Parts: sequence; structure tokens; C-alpha cells
Amino acid sequence: MSDIYQQFSQHLQSAQSGNLEVLTDDSDNLLSRWTAICDQQLDELSSELDPDALDAWTLERNTWQLVQALYTERLSDSTPPPADPSSVGSSKNPYTPPLSVVQRVIEGNKDLIELSAIRDWLHSIPSSLSPAEVRRGYLPYTKNKLKQIKRTGAATPRGLVEELDPDALFRAGGSSDGARLEADDATYERALIRTLYEYVRTGQLDAALDLCRQSDQSWRAASLSGGRLWFDPALAPEDDEFDDFDVMDEELDEKRARGNENRRLWKAMCRKIAANPNVEAYEKALYGALSGDVPSVLAVSSSWEDVVWAHLNSLFEAHLEASLALSESGRYWTRTPHSIAPAPEKLDSEDPLFGSVSQPGQGVRSQLEGIFEKLLKSDKTELQMAAKNPFHVSQMYLIVDKVGHLLETFVERLESAAGETEPETLAHLLRFFAHLILVLRLLKQPLPSYAANRILEAYVHVLEANDQDENLIAFYASCLEEESAVESYARFLLTFGPDSDVSARHLALRKCLEHNLSLPAIAKRTVTLILSSALSSPPPLATSAREQAVDAYARVDGRQLELIRSLEWLTAEKETYIDALSEANALARYFLATDAPHAALALLRSLPSDLLSVCASSPASSSPALQLQIREHLDYITLFTCLDHHLRFSEVWARPPHPLDFGSQGGKGKEKAESAKSKLEMQTWKEGVQSLVEELWLKALEVLQGEWLKGEVVEGSHIEEDGTGPRRLAELAAIRRLLIPDLVLRLHHTFVSTSAILPTNLKWAFDLATIVADERFGLYHEFIPENTREGDQANPLKRYLEEVRKASLKSLDLGMGVVAVV
Repeated sequence: MSDIYQQFSQHLQSAQSGNLEVLTDDSDNLLSRWTAICDQQLDELSSELDPDALDAWTLERNTWQLVQALYTERLSDSTPPPADPSSVGSSKNPYTPPLSVVQRVIEGNKDLIELSAIRDWLHSIPSSLSPAEVRRGYLPYTKNKLKQIKRTGAATPRGLVEELDPDALFRAGGSSDGARLEADDATYERALIRTLYEYVRTGQLDAALDLCRQSDQSWRAASLSGGRLWFDPALAPEDDEFDDFDVMDEELDEKRARGNENRRLWKAMCRKIAANPNVEAYEKALYGALSGDVPSVLAVSSSWEDVVWAHLNSLFEAHLEASLALSESGRYWTRTPHSIAPAPEKLDSEDPLFGSVSQPGQGVRSQLEGIFEKLLKSDKTELQMAAKNPFHVSQMYLIVDKVGHLLETFVERLESAAGETEPETLAHLLRFFAHLILVLRLLKQPLPSYAANRILEAYVHVLEANDQDENLIAFYASCLEEESAVESYARFLLTFGPDSDVSARHLALRKCLEHNLSLPAIAKRTVTLILSSALSSPPPLATSAREQAVDAYARVDGRQLELIRSLEWLTAEKETYIDALSEANALARYFLATDAPHAALALLRSLPSDLLSVCASSPASSSPALQLQIREHLDYITLFTCLDHHLRFSEVWARPPHPLDFGSQGGKGKEKAESAKSKLEMQTWKEGVQSLVEELWLKALEVLQGEWLKGEVVEGSHIEEDGTGPRRLAELAAIRRLLIPDLVLRLHHTFVSTSAILPTNLKWAFDLATIVADERFGLYHEFIPENTREGDQANPLKRYLEEVRKASLKSLDLGMGVVAVV
């Protein structure tokens, strides 16, 4: 199915870009390509024998063909509005041939042109077509049987006809009275009659007449061709369609009068045959279809299309009869016997050939609505269910030109349909309706905004559920109406999970610019939707330092990655960098306050390198709120720069040139080890360690002696206005209580551990303790969590002081004396 989504989209985008016409006279346009896709699916599914899938694709193909047929006529500039049949045509000639009158009536009436197009569309949808073979000779088996009886003098079998003229069977009483033909002839006649009806049902009257002639039943061809309208070139030379052709011998007949002068009489006789109970059902339907009779055709109609065609065919024939009866032209040919009489002011309501057309105030569309209403209330369960099929409902609303009501009805039932319909079926319907909306937009047809937008949103969800290409989803999401585009587009962007490519994200976001939507608004709304669940309530703040050091390089889990990557929507364009900075700080606070420094580090690394420079150079750079955000961000950079130096030290310290022995043998162990390795290597390694320790110490001082994360609340800024000021201060305080002790312990352990090879480093451990105790910095306050009782063994300050005591003892062991910590 994934290829289907792509194929429909490719052709649609070609049409939107102007590379493909939506409606054209040739066979290559948007709707014809969509029809071809349906045909391709039917070919592929024919071997699978899935009746539901075959039915769905058949109905969709038929509907696209209907859309093309309808809107080709509706959007034609050459068709005038419906006209009064009595005033159609400039000729008042009472001898105007009926064919010319009808042509002018149809050409001057948009509703009749459309009705004719619908009937032609139904002609292309036969329920079945199983043509009978062509057999020469008329009733050969019955004829041979009668010859044999005559030759032998035997008695005629009971019921067998004794004559072979077309009416012989009826004169004998018909099959109901036992009259019959030979079995082979009877079987062939039934097959022939059904084929003739099916040809008429599919609009192939000429094929039916050819079959009659080839089967040596020219009399039947004559009886079926009586519905052709009378035309005489001598009476209407301006309508002679052959003037521009070279006249050849075989075309001479075309120059002569043709058609049926007594068409009304012929139609009346056809209806008599259609009502005769002794006539076989398909023969009644055959003559009923030619004369516009409905009951006889319904008797052999099983599909929704067949039933609709029976009614529409009758309606079209009734309008032709009415136009002939009311027209000032051609009045001579509408009476039997022929005479010239004034055209009637109104139709005879008792004349069956006029049907519902004789009722005043009944337009074509209202008559069509009445037909469809009957189908919905049919007493046949199968027909009633077929009339409620979504595709048939769509065809019905398209025909009566109420597409807006169709979309609104579908949206009303969308929620219930989601729970009652198979996902694949619902996806099929949503794809169809979404493309119906988009093609009607291309044709500049008015549509209800809410319903159209709701369907497109649902289709975008279908694409998401089917793991479609991101560009494909972005294309359809960009088709949403502007009134809800920001929210809908933002929710669409939520489908780009943590595994999606950043370039694909930015491409999808920038597509909104093609439709004049606000990129900043969409980006901010997308980030808000992602972060709202995580940042809607204050995080569980840490109340004490951890037992183990902060691991800023742990693995980021899926949820953390989703939060981090949410900021990519704000870093696609520089105009949203300030929002990105604010959200990045909020997210960093969340990660650090919830004991996830590794996620905070990954967040900082994901931000563009020019984030701060762009924010600092923006027109809002003088804003106290922005300055506060920049300072906070720099504090995070300072922290992780320090931790990165500690990581570099740890990696070098863990890989000495040879194993170090810090045991009781002291110098002897080191001398033995150094004897195994080059003294130069060892000296180089020691110098590297010392350099890294010094760099770490300098970076740590920036944190410890600076105003690191000592937050402020700027009055009048959005930080105070949205109520997050107190929460921000609480988070910053919790982060300091969590990370300051951890950083101090990292430094202390670094100095103490390296003093084994660099004894002077031990002095820095005591300098560090002096800084912690210094009232100017107040770092010791960060070692005393809230709700910690004095003397509590879990007090981080007590643990740190214990480490300092151990360092003092080690100083004595190294002969450095007692170090006083102020």
C-alpha cells in the first residue's frame, strides 16, 4: 500500500506545480492517472480473490471517472445555463427534424448535458457482460425439427411451435402456456437476448444491432433501432454533418433521411412489450431500456449502478420527449398522424413517456435526489446496503452537486467509523476523500473549511501510522487550512521521532513557508507540545549530593533524546534562536535537577555553535531577560568544560606507561617499575598528568569562585510573568547543592591520587578546602542539604571533611607536615 500513497502524491504534486492538467480532453490528466492506479491495483488483486479489496478499488476507480465526467462539463465555459425548452434554438420551422431539435435542446441545457455525462459514465460500469456467440441461421434446430416432422409425417411434439416467424411463440401462448422452441434454440435465444440487453445497458446499441444482423435476425435489429431520432438533411441543411466529407458510394445512405418518424409510437409499443408477462425478463428489460421504462429494467438489475442507470436512463428519455413536445420547432413530427399544431403550454401528466418531468417545479437535480432517496429506502436489503456504501454515497453527492454536505457528513461519522471500521478500509476511504478535497481545490471549487481540514488531518495520521516517508507526510500536512494549520502542522511535526534525520525535520518545518504559515509559531508550538509533559510540573529536586560522582558521559535514553531533539525545531532558523536558548536552559535545568547531567551535556552539544553569538547580536540583546538567559547558558558551558577536563585527566591517569605500585614498598616498587620502562616515557607521562591537573584546577575555580548558577529573577521579564521565576530559582539552588559537592570531591580525589607521583598536588587539596570554607563564596552551604539534621552521617559536608582528614594524614606520611585548613 505504501506505493499507492506515493503514486497518488506524485501525480497530485505534478498537477499542483502545473506540469499536469487536472481535466483535459485527452487521456492523460490527473484524474485519468489516478484511475489508472486503481486499474493497476485491480490487476494485481485479481489473483488474490479478495472481494472486499476488489470492490473498494473498483468503486474508487468509478468515482474518479465520475469526477472527471462531471467537472469536465461543469467547468466548461461553452455551456450556457439551462434554457426553456420552448425557446431553444432560433428556428421556428415546424418541420425541423427531431434530431436537430434534441441536439439544440441538449446543447442549451447544462443540466441535460450533465445528465447525459452521468448516463455515459454509468454505461462504462456494466455489472456483467457475457456476450453470446454469433450463430448463423435463425432457429436452426427448431427449423430442422419441423422439416423432419413434415418429411416423415410424424405428429408435432406437444408445445413445439409450428411456425418460425418472430411472433410464433407468443401466438402459441408463450412459455407460460407450454409453447416452446427446441432446447438448443431456446438456450441461444435467451443468451442472445441477454447479450443484447447488456449491450444497450452499456450504451453499445450499434454492437447490439450488429449482433442481430450477424445472427440472421435483421428484423430484430430493425425493431431495436426504432428509437433513433428522425433526421432529414433536406429539412435542416445547416445541421448536415457530412458536408465537409468526401461523399463515397457507401456514404450515400448517410445523405438520405434516417431515423424513425414515429418514434413515440415505437416507444409506446416497446413499453407494451416490457409490460407483457409472457415475454422473457431480459427481453422486457431490453425494450424497457430503449423506451425509458423503469420496472422492466429493475427486474433484471442487481447492482447499485444498474438500478441508478435504469432511473437515469428513464429520466433522460423523459426530458428528450418533453423537449420535443414543448419546442416550437419540429412540431410536425411529434404528432401521429403527422400534422402541425401549436406546441402545448404544459406537458400531459398522464403521458407515461414524460414521467416525473411533467410535474412543475421539478428540476433535474431535485429529480436525481428523489431517485437516490428511493434507493436508500429500498425494500431490498442488498440494494439498501449498497446505497450506503461510502463510495456510492460519494457518487450520489457528486451527482447532485452537494460535495460540501458529503464532506461534513463524513467528518461527523469519522469518529465512530474509526472504531467500527477496519483500519485498512478507513485508510482507503481517508486517502480517497483527502485527494477528492485536493483535486476540487485545484479546480477552485468551494469546500467547507473545517470538514476539509479535519479529513486532511486524519489522512496525515494515516500516513504516520503507515510509516510513510517524511516528505510525503510534510506535503499533505502543508495542505491544511490556515485557521488550524499551526496546531495541525505542529502535531504533524511531532511524528518526527528521535530517530528522524535533522535535515528531514528542518525540511518539513520549512515547507510551511510555501503556504504562508508562520514558521516561528509552528516551531514554538511543536516544542511546547513535546516539552509540556516533562516540564509542566517541577521536577523532583535532589536534596543531597550523590554517593558517587556525576557521570556526565552516561548513555542518553530514548525519552531524554526526544526532549533534546525537540529543540531542533527552534534551531532550524535563526529567528527562533532566542526561543531555543530559553528552552535549552529550561531543559538543562530539568536534566541537572533530576540527576541527568549526561542528558544536559548532550543537549548543549546538540545546539548550533552560533547560538549565543546570534542571540547576543539580536535587537533584543539589551533585554535583561535575554542577558540572564545568556549568562545561565554560559554557566552550563563552564561546568561541562570543567567536567571535560576531568575526563581527559582520568583517561590519561588510567593509562600510565607501566603499572604503578603505590603499596607499602614505596620507592623500591617505583624503581623496579621504572627500570622496566624508559625514564623518558615516565617523565613525559608525569608532565602530561600535571598539565591536565593544572588545567582542571583553573577551570574548577571558574565554577567555585564565580557566581555559578546563582540565578536572578528580572522583574517584567517573561520569566517572572509566566510564574516560573520561583521555580527557576529552586531548580538552580538544587543544581548547586547537587553539583558543587560533586565537583569538589572530584578535585579532592584528583589532587590526593596524583600526589603519589606529584606530592606537591596534595597542597591543592588543602587550598580547595580553604575555598570551600571561604565565606565569600559560601560553598559549604551547598554541602548542607535541606532537612538534614546536625550530626547526620549522610551530611555531605561531614563526608568531605573526612576526606580532608585522610589527606592530612597522607601529608604526614609524605613528610610534608601538618597542613592547617582555614
